[in-house]
Amino acid sequence: MDLVLIAKAVGALSLIGLITSAVLSTAAKKFHVEVDPRVGAVVGALPGSNCGACGRPSCFAVAEGIVAGEVPPNACVAGGQSVADAVAAIMGAAACEMASVICARGCGGGDRAVRVYDYAGVPSCAASNRLAGGPLACAWGCIGLGDCERACPFDAIRMDARGLPVIDPVKCTGCGICVRECPRGQLTLLELVPEAAPIVMRCNARDKVKARRANCTACCIACKKCERECPHDAIHVIDMLAVVDYEKCTGCGACVEVCPQKCIDFYGHRPGVDAVSADGAGPDVETPAKIAQEA
Repeated sequence: MDLVLIAKAVGALSLIGLITSAVLSTAAKKFHVEVDPRVGAVVGALPGSNCGACGRPSCFAVAEGIVAGEVPPNACVAGGQSVADAVAAIMGAAACEMASVICARGCGGGDRAVRVYDYAGVPSCAASNRLAGGPLACAWGCIGLGDCERACPFDAIRMDARGLPVIDPVKCTGCGICVRECPRGQLTLLELVPEAAPIVMRCNARDKVKARRANCTACCIACKKCERECPHDAIHVIDMLAVVDYEKCTGCGACVEVCPQKCIDFYGHRPGVDAVSADGAGPDVETPAKIAQEA
């Protein structure tokens, strides 16, 4: 073993390391960019999930945008009102009201929906939707392969035994990522509704009722019982589909009770109602109003 040769190699590598360090240190000082200290403060106020719901690639990026005045203090959808208030305080801006929303699924089909063929390809709703429009006979229904579940950064969605994504409104931040990932999200299969929305309509089909019933036994049949029973004029059948007006809805449950298809569920942050358990339960779920009536 030539010790002199080894010593020369070690010396040469050490010299190269020293020269490189000096060059990098000089470059770092010369090209140093001052960062507004408010950026760090805003980053600290944000959730740090880097979910991208704000349209920026990371929480740091949206913090830079807020400090630069490119985006408003309430740009973080996932953070909600508390984060918007904290960011506004850091920026010295007036508190800005933020409409809190959560995601809701507009389909109750699952294993009750007719399938026109057996799909055996990539387990993805987006992939199957490209194959002849998907395996469901209903063009508006949930395919059920879990793209939304995998995309949710807050673990708020779970596929159930029916093959439907069940959304936990307690965990849901309303970021809208699942809506964008769902190939039928733009058809309002998944949509953002007010956080306090007390009920949700579980059918999104737009075809004629006869064809709709042939495609799924859980569809809205436009019978208008919900419309007639609602004491607050909060639900109407429009284009053969029940539509809820959340500004009027009080969550009395009259529509849930009379729906023959059980395609209206209690939802949101209702006192005494677990929205996850109520998903698909229809009028069978126990509610404060029902308990009081039975007593």
